[in-house]
Order: sequence, then structure tokens, then C-alpha cells
Amino acid sequence: MSDVTGGTASAAEDGTGLQASLQDLALANRILANEGIVDDFGHVALRDPARPDHFWLSRAIAPAAVTAADIRLHDSVGRCLDPSVRQYAEAVLHARIFAARPDVRCCIHHHARPLLPFTMPGAPPLRPVFHTGTVAGWDVPLWDSAPFGPGGMLIDTVAKADSLAAALGANRAALLRAHGAVVVGPTIQEALMIAIYMAENAAVALSCGAPYREVPTLSREETEETARLMLNASGIGRTWQGRMLKLRDALPLTPT
Repeated sequence: MSDVTGGTASAAEDGTGLQASLQDLALANRILANEGIVDDFGHVALRDPARPDHFWLSRAIAPAAVTAADIRLHDSVGRCLDPSVRQYAEAVLHARIFAARPDVRCCIHHHARPLLPFTMPGAPPLRPVFHTGTVAGWDVPLWDSAPFGPGGMLIDTVAKADSLAAALGANRAALLRAHGAVVVGPTIQEALMIAIYMAENAAVALSCGAPYREVPTLSREETEETARLMLNASGIGRTWQGRMLKLRDALPLTPT
């Protein structure tokens, strides 16, 4: 990989485990694709440890194909520092969430289909209906691009991205009307766990009849306590290990 000034990381400057993190970032893309969380247009970003206003994100390719060699450094406004590659139009989404949330190191934007019915006008809030579904939290706000006009639903401007970041607030996730979701976490592995179980929770709720009829949910207190017990090193590590093995069984891992 080329020097960091070209927008990629070199082994020579990797004294803090950056290379390992970029390998995990690439793997997270492929795991999430295998799980049906990201489709051909989702993306996963990682804050740069040395420059917190910069972040790492793949060039604009399908997440299932991402390797560490595809990952590029982006600046504080979401601009890719390697002009030779095509970047995601929604990179600014990650830039503004990172700016608003110093506690967040990983940000995932995806379009998992089980979530979409809960993004429609009039749908009830997405609440946890089973124990691992608690990791997304009790409050999952809904953001709507409609106030920005009919010029497209992509979060491709600072104004849209700032509005989304404000709607996300201090939560672990937010839904986007007729679009998808964003999920954040302090590590790649934790954000991945939240994204997967949030979508699985929505799938269980749908199988029970939501959003067309009221479905029993866990209480706020149950949600908070169960999430506390799940979001620890053991639970996060087990999820990462299990989904990584599931990916390996589905397709050989592409060398990175």
C-alpha cells in the first residue's frame, strides 16, 4: 500500500496497529455483505487514530469486494485524499457524524431490508423484541430527507449530514426514511454487532406482524440492562468470531 500522503496507509507508519484496523475494516465490509446488512451501496468508515478529523473508507465499490488495498484516507469534509479513485457520494455522512460524536470510532451506513418497513411514515418505533436485539438501544430515531427537497435521497451534502447527525444524537443507531440506517460504535466490532442484531430484531418483529399490528416489546429497563450485559468484550468478540467463520464458510476470504 502506498504512503499515507496518497490517501493509503503504509506498513512503515503503522506503529499503532493501523494496518490491523484496516484489515478489520475490510473484513467488516465483507461480513456485513454476507449477512445482508450492506447491499451493493453500503459503506463502513473508521476514524483515523492519529488525526481524529480524518477517517478511512473504501473507494466506491461493492462492500463484498472490499480489501484493505481499497481503503483510502478521507479528510474532515469527507473528501478522499487519493484523487485517482472514485469515492462514495455519501462520504460526508461519516465526516459529520464523526465531528458530532467524538466517542464514535466506526460508522456504518446500510440498507438492510428488514429495517425498511420501520422507516415508512406512520410506522411504529423500532423497539427490541428479543434479547440480542437490545444492542441497538431503546431509542432509534428516524431521520427524513424530505425537508431537503426532491433532489435525491443521498446524504451527500454537509447540511443533510449535519441534520442526520443531529437526529442520531447520542444514540447507537438511526433510521433513514425509505432509505436505511446508520449505526455507530467505539470499535468496528461493536458497530458490526449492533448493525447485525438491529436488522435481525427488525426481522423478528416483522415475523410477529409488525408494523401492521402491535407487537410486544421488551421494556426500556430490560433493554438497557440486557444491552449492558451484551456489549462487552466477550459478547462483541463472540459475534465477530462467529460471523467471520460464517463468511469463511460461505466464500473463501479474499487476500488483503
